[in-house]
Amino acid sequence: MKERLDQYTMAQFIDIACGDYAPIDAGAEHKRQIAESLIEQYNNIADPVAAKSLILEKEKVARNDARIKLYRIMLNLINVYSAYDEVRDILLLTRQDNIAAREDERLKAKIEQMLRTEESLHERMANEMKNASPSQVSENEFRASFDRQTARLIAHFKFAVNHESISASVYANLVNMACRQQRQQKG
Repeated sequence: MKERLDQYTMAQFIDIACGDYAPIDAGAEHKRQIAESLIEQYNNIADPVAAKSLILEKEKVARNDARIKLYRIMLNLINVYSAYDEVRDILLLTRQDNIAAREDERLKAKIEQMLRTEESLHERMANEMKNASPSQVSENEFRASFDRQTARLIAHFKFAVNHESISASVYANLVNMACRQQRQQKG
């Protein structure tokens, strides 16, 4: 089973990125996972800065989700079991000593406030991601974007690039090199 980007030609990768998983020789349940992994590998090579930014954004969302769940659990402990001491232990473990020192009712109110803040942040991040995500691009436009990128690579490196024979990882590295060289020339 081919799971690495260097095992696919650029033509196969473009098909996979467009949702045609036929080049992937795996069971149907694994094809989508492999496709997502290949796209991530390509992005990590071609534009590592954007890939790192995306990872940081996903981590931020995951931390926010975890805090929302934690605050809900703490409120449930208080509301159902009046387990203020257990909640204080959790707060101490999460290095929120100043909140843990509050009296019972103020502690509950503070956790409710923190939950509302995190839920508001979650909603704001969801809206930002929704607004930032590009509108749905047709398959033809997506394929044409690779053609334009290939034309820029040909002009930059002054040699032919054939999607049927070049590996997707070599192509991604060429994109990265061209971008770095162009940035160096500007700065």
